[in-house]
Amino acid sequence: MGDIYDNVMELAKRRGFVWPSSECYGAVAGFIDYGPPLGGAMLKRKIENIWRDFYIIREGYYEIEAPTVGVESIYVASGHVKGFADKMFQCPSCREYHRADHIAEEHGTTNADTLSPKALAEIINGLPCPSCGEIIENADVFYFNLMFQTTIGPGSQRTGYLRPETAQGIFTDFNRLSRFYREKLPFGAVQIGKSYRNEISPDRA
Repeated sequence: MGDIYDNVMELAKRRGFVWPSSECYGAVAGFIDYGPPLGGAMLKRKIENIWRDFYIIREGYYEIEAPTVGVESIYVASGHVKGFADKMFQCPSCREYHRADHIAEEHGTTNADTLSPKALAEIINGLPCPSCGEIIENADVFYFNLMFQTTIGPGSQRTGYLRPETAQGIFTDFNRLSRFYREKLPFGAVQIGKSYRNEISPDRA
């Protein structure tokens, strides 16, 4: 019957709900386009409106919208620059990248995500690579930050990042929101939109 994920995605593509973005140029795993109105685009908006109906109409919250790019200082303060990272390694044989903690947990190590890169390297070396099956040897485990980095303005003077979570705008606008709500707690603010994470994706679209 095949992998259920593949079956669902193939059905979604045939029905026009989603398909690989930039497919005519080869596509990239993890990037999708929403299809015509009777498919993905309209369904996505219906789900968003159900969400808005609950939080804005019923709960009485106010919606805000903030840019998807933020200056570096936001993500330094939130801890994302320093700590928003996966422990990864590259297979010496097939050159594919994998999460070291996931490989360790698949082979019986509990709480592998709490281990240091050095400890994970000792565990994964000697195990088979999930992509090519070759034994992993002399692989180094390293931190890979999951945010997409960019520059803001000419001359690359200001570093920025695509937001990894939609909540950042609510946090950075907290003082203005507090004044809007006459500095009375608690208050409700919501945001919906896109966020971006540079995670490992299977090499398929």
